[in-house]
Amino acid sequence: MQTFDLIILGGGPGGYPLAARMARKGWKVAIVDNESEFGGTCLNWGCIPTKALLASSRTYHLLKSAADFGLSCENPGFDWSKVLERKNKITAQLRQGIIKMLEKSGVTLFKGIGKLYKDRVIKIAGYEESIQGNKICLAVGSVPAAPAVFPANRSIFWTSNEALNTAEVPQSLLVVGGGVIGIELGHVFAEFGSKVCVVEMMPQILPGLDNATAKRLLPVFKKSGMEIMTGKKVDSLTEKNGRALAVIDGTEREFDKVLIAVGRRVNMSFMHETDVQIETERGLLKTGDDYQTSEPGVFAIGDAIKGPMLAHKASYDAMILAAQWQGEKVAADYSLVPSCVYTHPEIAWVGQSEDTLKEKGIEYKTGRSLFSANGKALTAGEGDGQIKTLIGNDGKLLGAVIWGPEASNIINEATMMSQFGIDHHAFSRMIHPHPTLSEAFMEAVENATGEGVHG
Repeated sequence: MQTFDLIILGGGPGGYPLAARMARKGWKVAIVDNESEFGGTCLNWGCIPTKALLASSRTYHLLKSAADFGLSCENPGFDWSKVLERKNKITAQLRQGIIKMLEKSGVTLFKGIGKLYKDRVIKIAGYEESIQGNKICLAVGSVPAAPAVFPANRSIFWTSNEALNTAEVPQSLLVVGGGVIGIELGHVFAEFGSKVCVVEMMPQILPGLDNATAKRLLPVFKKSGMEIMTGKKVDSLTEKNGRALAVIDGTEREFDKVLIAVGRRVNMSFMHETDVQIETERGLLKTGDDYQTSEPGVFAIGDAIKGPMLAHKASYDAMILAAQWQGEKVAADYSLVPSCVYTHPEIAWVGQSEDTLKEKGIEYKTGRSLFSANGKALTAGEGDGQIKTLIGNDGKLLGAVIWGPEASNIINEATMMSQFGIDHHAFSRMIHPHPTLSEAFMEAVENATGEGVHG
């Protein structure tokens, strides 16, 4: 039996950075995953394919809006098969890049589904011989949660997996769940002509986003063609003549397709029918600050453990765990994990929300900056949106929320300002190039303290 210093189950944004880091430190490292799954959910079934579709939908929107820029583009259309082809080409290119990087780093790749057994033994589908690790890391990711009360016919009742590979754009689509997945994919299909209805049982869309911003975005999404119902419940879903019959808050409605986007759960297939049983807590693998599970020598990171199920959080886990194994006394801190929604407009937030600060009784000052006052935004036809900053009495940033152009990039300013404890005086001395969208963040910080020029 071949033995390794470290075996990682899962080649996603947690698994492959950890493998590369430790291999470069001289460890004998193996990583186990299906050949088509290297890159994980993010690359194959989540972040990247969704953003590829959003990029196509955004470009289509721009073509339809060409007259706003003084351009002519009559009767723009689309070829959905080409949209999918572009998406698949991007994911394949990135997947091959990850595999080559791992091989160059000296990582041994096993292309198959791995399962964990006692004494840190891994059995891999398609391989006769098992392998053993001094350490095992479970970077197994997550899969769509599809409650058993909903129909299992995936040709009509989709998870995000089916939505990303549908052969055609449905005329009507019900989205069950108003989180990031539901809003992003709903936005894609609405832009390409679907009549989209999003039903969220909670009082607001996008849990974690502050309530005021969530409410402000409802008419924005309605303008893009999405019907959004909050505080409502899908009472039942049934199949009727090849379509979906939904009862929403007591009212019957029919749809061509349904996207079930009610969240994700840990991929537990690694210990299905094995002799290992790892302790869980609230559906997640239970770990200590050292990422170790209840099974000695077996660690877990990413979606499988506590914290937000985000690709960048998994990569952060990999960095912290690698540092711990190299003797550094560090622990994970998820208080500044940024969240991003890649719709048009984009939405991003980090730190504490205004709602949370009010609940805790923490004093703060609010600063706002509108993209309608930003030269770069207006020249790009992106004047809708705003940045809101929350500054504490010590002048440091407590939280920020952005909706508008390039929000997913601008939020890095807020993350760095908080991460390094930069107060508003020091931040105001940073020179922002003009004209840029990032100037709007600087102005939101200054407007919170009465120093701005666009108050």
